[in-house]
Amino acid sequence: MRKQRLNELNSVEYRLVAWIRKYHNDETTRQAKALPLLRDMVTLLTFVRDNKVVGTKSTGNMPLKAVREVTARFVNPPELDIHVGDEIFRLRSEAQVWQLYFLHILAEVGGLLQTAPGRRWRLTPAGERFLRTEPLLQVAFLFSVWWFDVNWLVAFPFPGMEEFLPPYFEQTTLNHLRSLPINSRISFKKFANKLIKETELTWGNRDSDYDTMFLHSLIKDVVIDILESFGAIEYEEKKESSDLTTIGRFVAFKITPFGKTLLDSIAIWSE
Repeated sequence: MRKQRLNELNSVEYRLVAWIRKYHNDETTRQAKALPLLRDMVTLLTFVRDNKVVGTKSTGNMPLKAVREVTARFVNPPELDIHVGDEIFRLRSEAQVWQLYFLHILAEVGGLLQTAPGRRWRLTPAGERFLRTEPLLQVAFLFSVWWFDVNWLVAFPFPGMEEFLPPYFEQTTLNHLRSLPINSRISFKKFANKLIKETELTWGNRDSDYDTMFLHSLIKDVVIDILESFGAIEYEEKKESSDLTTIGRFVAFKITPFGKTLLDSIAIWSE
């Protein structure tokens, strides 16, 4: 058994080396280095390394003062206080800032950060090594943490959903995505309907138009939006106007060459 496991590990290492040789070049390095998600992660880890951040007593999350300081340094700083007419709804917790909370989850689950209620956040030795790693490998690592180790429903915290998605949902999603041609327009509706059917994803009345829209929203949040944040896809929106405003409705996407790079890295581990 031990010999078999060693052979499996050697096979994975061999394929990872082959992946690096195939994809690690000036262009992928440039794309990875420019990715806002990676730049923000480096900002977060560096901030924790260089500043005293003590987790809140209730959840261990980042205190509001630190949230404001670190997010102000992000590539695209999020709006923390919501203005509605004359009312101002001020930030109340780190969990309200998805852009930061997502990085926190990836860093903690990935073993880059140690956090606890009422305790100082600390960069782990793995976190120190991460900061010294090549950008493409940094992004591939974070992508693998999301794909294999994080409960995807954290991106869709809707009451009434089960704790976990159907078995093999992630693997089926990967297979489906890798079967799509690069830089070709993919209808989101067709993509989502196929994924729903193949994974037997359900919620409420399966034949209800409302429930289908609900499942489409789930897939957009836990698959499409995450892929977009990693630079793996590009959106296509359709502008819809009313008497009051014009909004963009997401209708299609395409897999980028960088997206194929990341999906291929995941396939190595999933096989």
